[in-house]
Amino acid sequence: MTNSSENSVSQQQALDWFTRLRDERLDSAEREAFEAWIQLPQNAQAYAEVEHLWRTLELPAQRVRKAERSRRRPWRRLAAVACLVMAAGVAWISAPRLQGLGSDYVTAAGERREVLLGDGTRLWLDSASAVDVDLQGPMRRVWLREGRVFADVVRDGRPFVVQVDQAKVEVLGTRFSVSRSAVGDEVVLLSGRVQVRTPLQQQLLTPGQRLVVLDQQVQAPQAVDAERLLAWRSGLLQVREAPLKDVLRQLAEYQGKRLVLLDEKVGRQPVSGSFNLDRAGSALDALVSNRQLQAHTLMGHWLIIH
Repeated sequence: MTNSSENSVSQQQALDWFTRLRDERLDSAEREAFEAWIQLPQNAQAYAEVEHLWRTLELPAQRVRKAERSRRRPWRRLAAVACLVMAAGVAWISAPRLQGLGSDYVTAAGERREVLLGDGTRLWLDSASAVDVDLQGPMRRVWLREGRVFADVVRDGRPFVVQVDQAKVEVLGTRFSVSRSAVGDEVVLLSGRVQVRTPLQQQLLTPGQRLVVLDQQVQAPQAVDAERLLAWRSGLLQVREAPLKDVLRQLAEYQGKRLVLLDEKVGRQPVSGSFNLDRAGSALDALVSNRQLQAHTLMGHWLIIH
């Protein structure tokens, strides 16, 4: 990746980590992951910028909160206003990602696409995704520049490799998904076998398993319902006891928006159900209404929920 795109990813990760670290229930594994992440200079700088911005905005917000408390007005609404100000202030941090520009296959927010490659392999690109493909030579290669891709690989005697950040997913013939995000790269295996490699580690994955790669560290595989996790190929987001924040975030991203959820306690509420990704806006509105929350869109790119 270029320096500019590396900085953009670090800044987005810093925003996510800053929000997560304000949650008192963050477990030791997540804190260790944060400590490993912040060791990189560009990550430490990005996090310091977010902290500085928060301090700049929090002081006047505290003054307003103190005055409003004396009049017995609820702080929740003021928190929403303060968050709107913060979101506007950090909009410059979350610059548009440039990895997908000029890629071989690209999807816009809310779009999915099926691609048939020259070797018979099929790719399914999720919303806001981009890949480059090279089928020449002794090894077939796909570079995931952005978003998520599912591959149904046809055997032709040559290895098939999906490259995402510093990790390589190597297969001969199998069906699996690879995705990238600010909090780690994810691999979900539906059938076959894959080998996930980074410069530091490698891990074999078997059907029905999922693993995450964060800063070249390969986390232990977890048994999952792979069909449910991969339901996005059919335009569905299927969740079982998932945190409300994760569901809202995915529905927001399908509309090309970034989520800001004010109440972390509310964000931990469990959600189960099936949501239509082709009507992500309606699904999100219904979920927000059902939980008696309020949503506001800022600058067309930020979704503030309180």
